[in-house]
Amino acid sequence: MSAFFVYTDLFLDYLLKERQYSPNTAKAYLKDLKQYLLFCEKNDFSMDPSLDSLRKWIRKMTIEQLSERSIHRKVSSVRTYQKFLLVTQRIEELTSLEVKLPKIKKKIPTYIRVGELDALLNQLEKEVKDYSSMLEFIIVSTFYHTGIRRSELINLKESDVSFSRTELKVLGKGNKERIIPLGVEILHQLQRFLDIKAEQDIKSTLIFCNFEEEKLSEKWVYTLVNRKLQNTLSDKKSPHVLRHSFATHLLQNGADINAIKDLLGHTSLSATQIYAHNEIDQLKKVYKDKHPFSD
Repeated sequence: MSAFFVYTDLFLDYLLKERQYSPNTAKAYLKDLKQYLLFCEKNDFSMDPSLDSLRKWIRKMTIEQLSERSIHRKVSSVRTYQKFLLVTQRIEELTSLEVKLPKIKKKIPTYIRVGELDALLNQLEKEVKDYSSMLEFIIVSTFYHTGIRRSELINLKESDVSFSRTELKVLGKGNKERIIPLGVEILHQLQRFLDIKAEQDIKSTLIFCNFEEEKLSEKWVYTLVNRKLQNTLSDKKSPHVLRHSFATHLLQNGADINAIKDLLGHTSLSATQIYAHNEIDQLKKVYKDKHPFSD
């Protein structure tokens, strides 16, 4: 192993145990760091992060047309690595890594309209005939009714659902727990699913599992949702689109954005405010369609 990569395994442990990053986030940071270290090694820079090497790496990524968001994350990975080196006493002080980063263009989240989702869920429910088809239906429905992330869904336990309190306990990013209220419809669907699961003698403590009682993979869940959303007008077809739809529909129906922030498990309001753009777009459409002098 090259000397440049000697601390990478320890850095991963630091992200998971000390910073309590999710496994996916930690792996992404590690991948970014390895790319940076390889760049430094090939271009005769020091193995410790420096302003000069970071600037040249950013220039290279910009030329390669990486997205602004990706560049921001990769620089954040390097800065986090530098803090790791300081905390573990592998460097004596932090050198400045303040660089000018490309401005991130705000993307308006893609979402599926209420009518489309209602029709889709009704169709999936009609097609339920066994455990597998019920599993597919309840996964799509749970995503939309709760707005949870894919990683959160596959780790849900049966004990996380309280039918008496009509709520769901979710363990989110950074092992932060939040409570999501459940409506009558999704509670009824979950109870039906758990009844079918019990009838099939599937004993996994996880709510969602395959017929062999194995935990579902994130790839399998993504493929399932992507397939079920194929006939919708959304340009993106993923579990995250259902999360976007959950938030957007709440906002369109008058929900307070701070409440949406808590339901989504965002740590800052800025992460939630992107949904306000969808609301503005909706208002513009109403104005254009309904105002007599809009043309």
